[in-house]
Amino acid sequence: MKSLLLMIVFLTRIPIRYPYEYKDEDFIKGVKLIPVIGLIVGLAIFTPTLFRGYLDKPIIIILVWLTYIWITGGLHIDGLTDTFDGIFSNRDKERILEIMKDSRIGTFGVIGLLFILLSNITLSYYIDYKILILAPVVGRLSSIIACSLSKYARSEMGMGTIIVENCKRKEVIFAITFTLLVFIILKLKLLMIIPILFTQILVIFLTKYIKGKIGGMTGDTIGFTIEVSQTMYLFFTYFISKVL
Repeated sequence: MKSLLLMIVFLTRIPIRYPYEYKDEDFIKGVKLIPVIGLIVGLAIFTPTLFRGYLDKPIIIILVWLTYIWITGGLHIDGLTDTFDGIFSNRDKERILEIMKDSRIGTFGVIGLLFILLSNITLSYYIDYKILILAPVVGRLSSIIACSLSKYARSEMGMGTIIVENCKRKEVIFAITFTLLVFIILKLKLLMIIPILFTQILVIFLTKYIKGKIGGMTGDTIGFTIEVSQTMYLFFTYFISKVL
């Protein structure tokens, strides 16, 4: 319970207190619970859809993603923009990591952020609202898989270090099992498992690309992976539902 509460405080902006002394071991135990945080986020962003009898759909979708930005505090979006700025700067490893550490947002960061947000808003208009519950879970499953395939890229320690270095086989198994459990509870068609598989395949290639650029994962690239994989999952869901 302490680990779950710690992860809620660290990864969301839900206004609750952590009444215990911080310990690394509690955070380490909480790493495998990251997909559970995804479910909490998913349930939060699903809430505006309950007003579909009173509000027009475009307004609901805007409220969905405003809720997402609020509950995550823009934490992963910050990693998204930093990674776009760094990875696409065409510099060497050290310069990329330096750019990613800069708090200022650059051109690639702005372009990447706009693309992801506009894609999420557009795709959400055409899919089953229940997918919005699962999307953050899939995003965080992706981060666990990406970290399990990599190492920490920076020499200095940080919260990202703890996450990357503690995503092992049991964390991956738990993340996959939890994602499938949520999938079953939502009673989605079996065919809709395909977008999850496609998303994870692309995450594997994306992780390999990031490793080729900076030698591993960082806190920023974890956020990047979460945001990009959520959008990929929404796209594949739309594509599968329309085509098949």
